[in-house]
Amino acid sequence: MSIRSLVAALTLGALASCGGELAAEPAEADASTTRDMLVIGTQSDIGVLNPVVQETAADDYVLQALSVRMTGLEFDCSLKKSPAYAKSWEWNDEGTVLKVELRDDLTWEDGTKVTAADVAFTYELVSDPVVASARLAFIERMNPDARPRVIDDTHIEWHFTNAYDRDTQMSHTSLPLVPKHVFADADRASLRGHERSNRPLSYGPWRLETWEPNQRLVLEPNEHFTGPEYMKPRLSRIVYRVIPEYSTRLIELETGGIDHMQSILVQDADRLREEHPEINLVRRGWRAMDYVAWNLKDPLFEDKAVRTALAMATDVDGMIGKLLTGKDGEKFARRATSTITPALCGVHNDDIAPIAHNADQAKQMLASAGWRDTNGDGVLDKDGKKFEFTLSTNTGNKRRADSAVLLQDQLKKVGVVVNIEKTESNAFFENLRKRDYQAALAGWVAGLFVDPTDIWHCEDDEHKYEFNFTSYCNPKVDELIEKGLNTPVPKDSAPLWQEVQQLVHDDQPYLFLWWMDEIVGISDRFENTKIDILSPLNDLHQWEVPEDKVKYRK
Repeated sequence: MSIRSLVAALTLGALASCGGELAAEPAEADASTTRDMLVIGTQSDIGVLNPVVQETAADDYVLQALSVRMTGLEFDCSLKKSPAYAKSWEWNDEGTVLKVELRDDLTWEDGTKVTAADVAFTYELVSDPVVASARLAFIERMNPDARPRVIDDTHIEWHFTNAYDRDTQMSHTSLPLVPKHVFADADRASLRGHERSNRPLSYGPWRLETWEPNQRLVLEPNEHFTGPEYMKPRLSRIVYRVIPEYSTRLIELETGGIDHMQSILVQDADRLREEHPEINLVRRGWRAMDYVAWNLKDPLFEDKAVRTALAMATDVDGMIGKLLTGKDGEKFARRATSTITPALCGVHNDDIAPIAHNADQAKQMLASAGWRDTNGDGVLDKDGKKFEFTLSTNTGNKRRADSAVLLQDQLKKVGVVVNIEKTESNAFFENLRKRDYQAALAGWVAGLFVDPTDIWHCEDDEHKYEFNFTSYCNPKVDELIEKGLNTPVPKDSAPLWQEVQQLVHDDQPYLFLWWMDEIVGISDRFENTKIDILSPLNDLHQWEVPEDKVKYRK
């Protein structure tokens, strides 16, 4: 969602105990002159700009621009880290204590110094059950008195209950920060509604200049940014235009009304290559997936055999052929069997066979589960109740809208009635979080670190996982998650993660659809762009336009 996502990756072995000074900072760039602006077309508005309670990828992209990452990131099968807010870091020999030295030159937009106290306060909010943060899993393996322990303004220590994957440990400690001096006295039960949760103070290269809900959000260079010169923006503005309808966003991209658009359909990419050479099309790799989530509290979906039959009735390969295949036959998707991205070498379980399409066998399985057409109306029924449900999805995503129609048609052939409901994106994700749905066609932007807790761990009175909106629970999966997170060596933990994937796939809480090689369109006047598996808007401070290509002078 992804929200954001949430699973998988190998550890960064190079960080074993040698500290964090892995790469020199980039050469100082002349960022004294800013010119032109980047106009981004986005299908939905932001939700909330507070890293403790933010939930959507759109929120995360903006927050990253307003902050300085704990570490710089690159990706090649696993995360490669370099100094950013953290100048250096090292583990103890046991891998249970992470010592971090922080920069001393960052300030909040209002001039207040960014210190270790802000780091500690951010995680204090995460750990407070009143806040109901979706990132509670981040702190579960931290000692309560050291998440982190503040040594002084620039030194902190994270003490873990056990050693585990170091990429995951670092990712758990790398949330964007909340300013303690602003939120110290805030009502924690209503952080999402706090004024500064949607007018956040920046400590990064960009600041929030304007937010007009459901219309546009504008970032401008943070004139009070005190970080290194190379992180200062080279563009004058970044404008997010909220354009819910895909077709309208595409027209705006073609006519120059926007410069950047995510999730371009394969068929449109074929045409854009021929008709609009001024638009560069960039493939991001296997970061985004689509799936149908079944609400396991709904009696229709309690039976694993029923969920398996629904998957068998769905021709996923046929859907990929229609929606995610170019005119030359090149596929921009592959079948999904888990929430761990195939980009994570050695962790993704390549041996899981996707459920093959077989409508006749699906009908037999449904009949064995008691679902038969007893009155000849073409719809399965059981105990006087028809097999009919509402499939919810978010507005503005044409691929999902088309997928929902195809799924509706395929399930109709086995006697299941699907009613499609489209909901504005933020409301849709809120309904998922509240479990207020029957079935949902949604997606993840997969996290690049190993921790499937948020999605697949059982809940109880003390542990609530807002992203486990299927209410999935398998004690064996829990046992493997705990064991995997207690196994710090990747070659030892990888088989555990692969078994988790197999068990979840067998249980079918999701109808797993596909991983997509997402296509992003960007105007060719922009240089130094970073559109990659990490983000479609990575390191925005480096993006620039040469003087002879400037479009917007002011």
